[in-house]
Amino acid sequence: MNLSLVIPVYNIEQYITPMFNSLLDQSDPHFEVIIVDDGSTDNTYNVIEKILSRNPALFCKVIRTENHGVSAARNRGLAEATGNYVLFVDGDDYVSADLVSTLHSYTQDEQPEIICWGYNHVSEGRETLLSCTSDFSDVTGSEALARIFVNKSLRIWTGSIAYKREFLLLHGLGYTERCVNGEDQEFIYKALSRAARVISIPDILSFYLQRNSSISNSYNVNKFDVVDAFKRVDEYFKTYPFAELDTISPLLMNRELIENYFFNLKTCLNGTEGVSIQELLRDINHTYPKLNQEMDELIRRYRGDNRRLTLYIRTFLISPLLYHRFISVERGLSRFKRNLLKGNGTRKESRI
Repeated sequence: MNLSLVIPVYNIEQYITPMFNSLLDQSDPHFEVIIVDDGSTDNTYNVIEKILSRNPALFCKVIRTENHGVSAARNRGLAEATGNYVLFVDGDDYVSADLVSTLHSYTQDEQPEIICWGYNHVSEGRETLLSCTSDFSDVTGSEALARIFVNKSLRIWTGSIAYKREFLLLHGLGYTERCVNGEDQEFIYKALSRAARVISIPDILSFYLQRNSSISNSYNVNKFDVVDAFKRVDEYFKTYPFAELDTISPLLMNRELIENYFFNLKTCLNGTEGVSIQELLRDINHTYPKLNQEMDELIRRYRGDNRRLTLYIRTFLISPLLYHRFISVERGLSRFKRNLLKGNGTRKESRI
């Protein structure tokens, strides 16, 4: 078996069918599917069973567990996988019909530890919102990390990267369980730091569904778990040092940490009407007692070249309330532009 697709699912009965359709459309049948139902309480399991009963040729194992979170589900799927390579993809996303055949063409003889590819952010109506592609490269994991952090020429998402299974087992790599946000970046960065060879291809082979109900679009203080996730990555880097460590570690623990902090502030505030930034900061203090103080000290030392982030920092340091008002105006302008584009009958595609 060339590829194992590990797919955790939880209460996505309305979203699982496109994933299965994309698997049934594969031009290369040499893959297995491992569904880990993480304690769904809706009709997800029955929908899966119905699809599988109509498509007995699909090599698929379904594992039902109690609800322990997506990381535990991915770890369970990895333990059950038998393919040469493993891809972790969520059940509400989907893949290109050429995914398996394309990966096979690059891994049959080359056998890199990691292979990654382009992907699209898509709406529930399958409209492309953002395309993330990179030029072809064949580099070390250390060089791939430099492309992510220094050159910003490589974007990787959980569903756009496959790992040689033996490589993951050799280094004991797994997802940090009960981490709500940042566990995927943690896993990717750790794996890249240990990889001798990483192939990146420009083909768009995965599609990342942007749901309004997802954690990234809601008020969920636990998404600040990403701070501890980045701290674990930095500790891992220093335990297993690599060529670009001295350059990447400061970027990870400064620019990247600050960007994620403000991103999560913004999505929490934009995701819930009527919640003030003072309430949000109090909730953060309650869940992570030292986090706001640590971030305040960090952002005061920021000297990066990200103009928007610099503006966020300046307004926030003047007054968190001013920052809240600023991003509210920013959101209103964004909505106006989207409506204007719809009114003109056009669609704007962003591209990295």
